[in-house]
Amino acid sequence: MKKIDHKIFIRMLKEKGITQKAFANYSKIPYDTVTGWKKRGSVPLYAMVIARDMAYRLELNENAQKELQRKYKRQNNKIKGLNKKEQKLIESAFWGTNYTAAEIIKKAQNKDEEIIKQIKNLPINLQEKIATIQVNPNV
Repeated sequence: MKKIDHKIFIRMLKEKGITQKAFANYSKIPYDTVTGWKKRGSVPLYAMVIARDMAYRLELNENAQKELQRKYKRQNNKIKGLNKKEQKLIESAFWGTNYTAAEIIKKAQNKDEEIIKQIKNLPINLQEKIATIQVNPNV
């Protein structure tokens, strides 16, 4: 049976943010066995395959979760009184902050100075709309 150097295995786990304990739980290999590989100085080839699979699946889960959050934000982000273009214009004024238009409007109506500074860069008619629009208080 082929073996992999233990240091390579540990380095790969660290790069992927996986602990030996998490690897043992995922692979159903006893933790004592996983830590015992250090004494031998080598790791079975199948352990490396499992570790790569684990890292891949963790990344998939993370990406899927981010995508679901983005979709949820987009779906629950429609504001009565604003069209899509106006909403995007408001959000683009705060590019990089990940604020939704509803959050921006609410903060502006609560007199948040940082938000108000940025809103002054928007067209006057849109600034006036922001002052009068009703947003969901749960935002």
